Amino acid sequence: LLNAQASSHRIRIYEREDYRGQMVELTEDCSSLQNRFHFSDIHSFNVLEGSWVLYELPNYRGRQYLLRPGDYRRYHDWGATNARVGSLRRAVDFY
Repeated sequence: LLNAQASSHRIRIYEREDYRGQMVELTEDCSSLQNRFHFSDIHSFNVLEGSWVLYELPNYRGRQYLLRPGDYRRYHDWGATNARVGSLRRAVDFY
């Protein structure tokens, strides 16, 4: 039996808009970007594989945004009013 969660997830997060500044690639959930990478403002994303849920606050709290594979050059692209990102979680498809 295949594990439904075997689908791969990969996202690149950038400190500045247009993929500039410090870059980190994630393949797992992250409950606190601030603790792990020491920056809490994220201005661009490149979603390489899978969909991700972005949360404004750490520990998967606050406003949520769904990021599908593609390019997000500035926070307006994912519908946010600022660049604050507290945590990220992989979105798993339910059938």
